Amino acid sequence: MEIVKSFFQDARVMAVLGLIVLDVLLAIAAAIKAKTFEWRKMGEFYQTMVLPYILGYLAFYLFVTYFVKDWALLGPYADQVGEGVLIVAWLALVGNLVGDVVKSAKALAYKIEPE
Repeated sequence: MEIVKSFFQDARVMAVLGLIVLDVLLAIAAAIKAKTFEWRKMGEFYQTMVLPYILGYLAFYLFVTYFVKDWALLGPYADQVGEGVLIVAWLALVGNLVGDVVKSAKALAYKIEPE
């Protein structure tokens, strides 16, 4: 249980949660602007984005922490390899979230007509 506690105190997880919140807010604003906002889609959003991202990264974090860092095959480099694998997975997750944020932000773009 201690490892799950350390997971949620990790700055990388806080960054992912922050990007998820930003994405939610921008998506809601874009849906309101397009007059297509529906409350039921919020539940779908949590099922398709929030839970898979957080639970998937947690599962990967647990796997790396318990297995990769203890592999005798990696010798003295096991901790560095484990940390590197976590960083690569985090970067992939953040890249995906940033893409979603940009997509939602573009949906909010106002077109200004020249006078």
